[in-house]
Amino acid sequence: MNTARTSIKVRDRRGRAITIPAKQILFFEGWSNYSRIFLTKQHGFVSSYTLKEQQEYHPTFWRISRSHLVNPEHIVQMDLHDMHNSWVELSDETRLSVSRRRVKSIATLAKYFNLAVS
Repeated sequence: MNTARTSIKVRDRRGRAITIPAKQILFFEGWSNYSRIFLTKQHGFVSSYTLKEQQEYHPTFWRISRSHLVNPEHIVQMDLHDMHNSWVELSDETRLSVSRRRVKSIATLAKYFNLAVS
């Protein structure tokens, strides 16, 4: 069964339902039992889904740490050489740390998808 979602529905500040295409999502940030959704050229939203649930709904996104799930389409630069200071930079110039336990798996994914690693 394919549970991958191509869009996500959220409510704006006025309570209106908005559908956001997955390709506009830069990354998710975990907040206990919620997750924040950061978008291109817009303010973020808060979702009642946990980061683990977001990862299940968006399997193409990469889990780079306990608190971040990144859309690989928006990765512009990565530094994965130092296990303790690894990071990814996104298209909006946001830099997120990669957990030392996930560096090898992210490097493998980067090679598989031909992303440049510095």
